[in-house]
Amino acid sequence: MVIRTHVGVSLDGFLADADGVAAWESLPGYERHSHGIAEVLEHCEAVVMGRATFDRGLSKWAGDWPWRDKDVHVLTSRPLPEGIGARPCPSPAELLRRLQFTGLMGDVHLLGGARAIRAFLDLGAIDRLGVVVLPMLLGKGIPLFADTAQALHLQCQRPHPNGAVELIYTPA
Repeated sequence: MVIRTHVGVSLDGFLADADGVAAWESLPGYERHSHGIAEVLEHCEAVVMGRATFDRGLSKWAGDWPWRDKDVHVLTSRPLPEGIGARPCPSPAELLRRLQFTGLMGDVHLLGGARAIRAFLDLGAIDRLGVVVLPMLLGKGIPLFADTAQALHLQCQRPHPNGAVELIYTPA
C-alpha cells in the first residue's frame, strides 16, 4: 500500500481560495486537463479525504459520485449521509491503522484537504507527495503547507500543456 497525494496549488502555495474553492477550479479550462489525476486514480484502491473536501465533493458531484469503485474514508467525527459508501473516522492515526490492516493491494489517494494532508505528513504516512503547481496566483486562501517543515526528495517532474508542472516528492 502506497499513500499518495495529487493536489493542485497556485504558484503562491494555496490549495484553495479564501472561499474554499480548490485552486484547480479557479484555473480557466481546468476541466480539459487531467494534470495526471487519471494515472493516480488508476492505481488507487482507496480514497481518504477530510470532511470539508467530502462536503464540497457531495455538492459538486451530486448524483455522480466519482469514487463508486473505491474504498472511501472521511476524516470526521460527524455522521455521513446514507448511500454514499464512505466510512467516517475521527482520527488520522486511527484511519492509518485501519488502512494498514485492510490488506489493500493498490494505492491510497489522500485527496485532502490541507489539514488531512498535513496530519498524514506528521504521521510520516505519505509515500508520494504529488503537487501540481498551477500557473496562477491566488493571493490568499488555504495554504497547503502552513506550519509544516519537512525535507523532501524530488522523484520526478512533468510539465503539462497549460503551463502547470507536476512534481512528485518522497520523504527525505
